[in-house]
Amino acid sequence: MTDPSGTSLFGDPGLLVRAIAEATDDVIFAKDLQGRYHFANPATLAAVACTAEQVLGRTDLEFMHDQELARRIMATDREVMDRGQATELEETLRTTDGRLTQWHSRKMPLRDADGTLVGLLGIARDITERKAAEAQREASRLKLEMGVQAAGLVMAEIDYFTNENHISAELARLLELGDEDMVVPRQAIFDRIHPEDRDRYLREIARTLDPAGNGHLAINVRALVPSGAVRWLHIRLQIVFAEAEGMRVPRLGICAARDVTTEMVAESRLRAAQRLTESVIEGAGALVYAKDLQGRYILSNQAWRALHGLAPDQTQGVTDAELFGPEHIAEMRANDEKVAASGEPVLVQERVLLRGQHVTFRSSKFPLYDEAGRVYAVCGVSTDITDVVEADRRKDEFIATLAHELRNPLAPIRTGLEILRRVGELPPPAARTRDMMERQLTHLVRLVDDLLDVSRVSRGKLELRTERLDVEQVLNHAIEASQPSVDAAGHVLALDLPPEPLVVRGDLTRLAQVFSNLVNNASKYTPRGGRIDVQVRRDAGRARIAVTDNGSGIAAEVLPQVFDLFAQGSQMAHGGQGGLGIGLWLVRRLVELHHGTIMAHSDGPGRGSTFTVRLPLAD
Repeated sequence: MTDPSGTSLFGDPGLLVRAIAEATDDVIFAKDLQGRYHFANPATLAAVACTAEQVLGRTDLEFMHDQELARRIMATDREVMDRGQATELEETLRTTDGRLTQWHSRKMPLRDADGTLVGLLGIARDITERKAAEAQREASRLKLEMGVQAAGLVMAEIDYFTNENHISAELARLLELGDEDMVVPRQAIFDRIHPEDRDRYLREIARTLDPAGNGHLAINVRALVPSGAVRWLHIRLQIVFAEAEGMRVPRLGICAARDVTTEMVAESRLRAAQRLTESVIEGAGALVYAKDLQGRYILSNQAWRALHGLAPDQTQGVTDAELFGPEHIAEMRANDEKVAASGEPVLVQERVLLRGQHVTFRSSKFPLYDEAGRVYAVCGVSTDITDVVEADRRKDEFIATLAHELRNPLAPIRTGLEILRRVGELPPPAARTRDMMERQLTHLVRLVDDLLDVSRVSRGKLELRTERLDVEQVLNHAIEASQPSVDAAGHVLALDLPPEPLVVRGDLTRLAQVFSNLVNNASKYTPRGGRIDVQVRRDAGRARIAVTDNGSGIAAEVLPQVFDLFAQGSQMAHGGQGGLGIGLWLVRRLVELHHGTIMAHSDGPGRGSTFTVRLPLAD
């Protein structure tokens, strides 16, 4: 070692050693026992960004800007010299421009010819780039490992030169080969392939190993493991080819597999459900179809195609205008647009002209949604109800005709009975007969009036004369009409009104008819000496009127049909008098015409009934 003047301190190390030290990129330096530099090669001077004059003969504390780093270096040097043993360490140093660099250093004590410690020799190498590369490789490895774990993959590496599979512990467990990473022959993997999938698997492997191909395989196969379980595997394999004896041959295979049993079973069930759905739709007697938002047909079943005389390849893109003519489709388009805009299903009747004949369909229409939750089509299920509509029309005409024909003789009968009442005293049998005829005539007049109202309501001919009405006023009219039948049956009728008046908009005559019918119904199906309560309350912006009796009640299974037309008393399980079964139907329709609702409740036979009407309060 020499100082700047060239004076030897430790003996001449030789020109070759000096030349090596001067030429190497490694940092080489020597310090005395006080930590002063006595040798620093060019790499050392470059690392500390100083000249030889600034370094030689000085300690780290005397020329380094980072005093803390200088003290740490000198402490390490002192430890090496005190122990008298070489040491290796990695250090992180900050350069003058603020960059962090990493160094691998070897420091060893220097001794003279007599073995006396005279200083320290250090050799250091900048490993910043190597450490960065190692960190990048580790990050890539972690990313790959995280990706493999997140994707649920199990890995294998196939060595085609040794015919061995290096498989991960996860794949070993999946195939019930073991619990750790292992090396197995390729045959061990093939033996786990389900026998029914082996031929297909071998064909695909042969294609993948063909040097003329891209060496890529993606396949779903079943694995049959020793426990008897069958698992679906999605396998991806990439072959790495190499040159051997002038030929391109498979060298390595990188394989990733994933257990897709759940997905495959779900997909199989979905396909089965789809096939079932398609079969049901195609074989349905009703017309099943779907139209896009522009009104073009995109789906149809055999019944729909047969109706229009179209083959399957002729239905795509057909519009209602082409099938029914533009003058008949406004209502259909309006219904479709309502479903698409609201996202709600509708049940409608649509009348169209089909091959010169007017046809009426009852159609259930509902939206179809795409994966983003947007309506992309309207699906419909339609049934031809032309015959039903025509039958209803004829029924309504018959009821109207019947009611009028029955009403014609009632007036002279009533006149005859009135004459009999005025002729003076009749013998008791004749008087009883006359009274019976008057009661029956009153009953018959009510039935005929109900029949006429049914006819008017069914044909939309009933006109309401609405006005502001106090509910108490309505009920007084109703009770006045019903009081005779209530008294005749020996019932108690109680009216419970709220302290404040409740005002609704309605037709006084028709609303009184509603509650008169309900009271008469309660009287009819309550044993003699019963009780009928009429209670009125305010209920969330509506007037709630409940008519309750302690009569024969209604069976639970019959309650849903009590408002059906021609549902007779015997069918309702009241056990009271029979009737035509039109009173409650008429009550419900009259309530609905007033934008109200009616509900029936009973705890069962013998436990009475309650009919509750709710009418919107007037503004």
